[in-house]
Amino acid sequence: MAKLAFYTFAVLEEAFRHQHSRGFVDRITGVFESAEQASGFVGRADSARHEGQDAQWGDPLATPRFNARQRDARRDNSPEVSPDDHEAATHSLWDDLESVYAFAYYGRHAEALKKREDWFVKPEWPSFVAWWVENGQIPTWEDACSRLELLNDEGSTPHAFDFKTPLDSAGTPWRMDRSKIQEKSDRVKMFDENNPTGI
Repeated sequence: MAKLAFYTFAVLEEAFRHQHSRGFVDRITGVFESAEQASGFVGRADSARHEGQDAQWGDPLATPRFNARQRDARRDNSPEVSPDDHEAATHSLWDDLESVYAFAYYGRHAEALKKREDWFVKPEWPSFVAWWVENGQIPTWEDACSRLELLNDEGSTPHAFDFKTPLDSAGTPWRMDRSKIQEKSDRVKMFDENNPTGI
């Protein structure tokens, strides 16, 4: 059975270590914990390069063309920007569309999403992309970047789509099951309520 790959990408207004980004950084661990307990979650790539990292996910430093260096290169007199310091990306696998939708729009992640304008530049690109992979296949960071670019350039296709035009694993338009989303979102909210982060 196919799995849903899901990639998000955003550029912080200030570097991760900057005080302006602290509200976002303080939420990262709690949001990842919430994802890992969510119904339908399969796994996620580590966003940092370190010894012993699972290489199946590819290079975590891969970025789509909408990166911080290119964004700032359009400004006059801007200093050189390290992508690592400004880019926030996640890469995960899920059982289905309803699972990732419930996680994204309920609980801790939803709370952080509402504050995104406080921390991130307004994107000129899609903030996420979804696509189907064969069971057992691990999509790479490089592939994820290409899919986001494809969604930006061509709109939703079976190779790269969003929640506005969801597709099933056969590439057919899909209507998400609202009752399934509700059931899964209840689990997300229950975990978050029972495991407060103190933020």
